[in-house]
Amino acid sequence: MPVKKDKIKTITEYLQDAGFYTSCDVIDDSIIPRQGFNEFNIFDEKTVDFKKRHTSLIKKLSEQKKFFLYLHYTEPHKHLVDVVIQKYKQETTDDDYFQKIEENERRYNSYLPACDEYISAILQTIDECNLTEKTIIILHSDHGTSIGEKKGEKFYGVFVYDYTIKTFCMLKIPGEQPREINKQCRTIDLFPTITEMVGFSIEQLSQNIQGDSLFSLIENPLEKEREVFVETGGLYGPWPSPKKHNVFCIRLFDKKLIYNDTPQTWEFYDLKKDPDELNNIYDENSNEIKQLKDRLTYYLNANEISTNLKF
Repeated sequence: MPVKKDKIKTITEYLQDAGFYTSCDVIDDSIIPRQGFNEFNIFDEKTVDFKKRHTSLIKKLSEQKKFFLYLHYTEPHKHLVDVVIQKYKQETTDDDYFQKIEENERRYNSYLPACDEYISAILQTIDECNLTEKTIIILHSDHGTSIGEKKGEKFYGVFVYDYTIKTFCMLKIPGEQPREINKQCRTIDLFPTITEMVGFSIEQLSQNIQGDSLFSLIENPLEKEREVFVETGGLYGPWPSPKKHNVFCIRLFDKKLIYNDTPQTWEFYDLKKDPDELNNIYDENSNEIKQLKDRLTYYLNANEISTNLKF
């Protein structure tokens, strides 16, 4: 049974238990729970100077014995959405956007140099504060974005194809040699990874954690990749559903099963043979698909998600 949000012990509450001073800077209250934060800061995206604001936060917190700081950087998102909204209509029949993939990609790439400069400023400030050798840095994205690959999705959140559900994550841990996790893992794995780094075992966590620490994947190259469940509800697109998720998928071993609840349609892709997800090979009689359906049903039930599914 899912735990009510106000009953969940957050990662910042665990960090406070371990003696960390906790702070964040985010665009609004919906990004991260307030629970467990000593400081909860909100920036104005229209006027914020991220480099100046966030380097100042680091310098101030460097006076603490131990601190956790969550920084939210939104510049690529802000510019991409603003430009596309201004240039194109929101209707999914707007062919002009979807016929200009190369232009859309150039636009997206034009925002990346500023992101590089921001990260460089953060790393330089950490070094100037003599924190480099005792600071764990986690850099991650929360989602990918569309540049018009699938008609109906101009940004993200409408569908669950790989270009939007794939994210990156880099952990810089003092004293650790560079290593790469080449197995599929999940954003929910960050919670137990962080708690393990500060001294909590999975048995000490007071709730039913769905994720698993990334260290087992790092230390055991033979460990199987992890099953991924994804859900979304678009603000726009062919079947918008901003208040309730209505598109779901299971991804495992380069196979993906998608269920679109509003039109009640299925898709199945062999990602090794078809990485762009162009050829829907769904077959309701396939044993492989039946097994993935069982796993999808498990996650829907475990999280008490209501759909139109009937088996």
